[in-house]
Amino acid sequence: MMDSINTAYLFQCADEDLYAVSHDASGGNIPRSSCTQGWILCEQFELGPGSPVPAPILPGPILTGISRRGYYIWRGWSSGHDKRPAR
Repeated sequence: MMDSINTAYLFQCADEDLYAVSHDASGGNIPRSSCTQGWILCEQFELGPGSPVPAPILPGPILTGISRRGYYIWRGWSSGHDKRPAR
């Protein structure tokens, strides 16, 4: 349901500049083919249409990706958003 706020999890692909968000705390639904080294959990946060995201991505695309596939993956961390997730 795209209008509600749910717990989401931010992952990083090992030491790569590749990130994902899922509602699955284990990240088990995020394809391993995208990250052969394994997804590492970085942070838990509340995800909703107007909620802040701890990444340089607006909540809308994440919510759409999760609604369609169960996860959202992107590459690159914007230089204007310096705070990368702690691991």
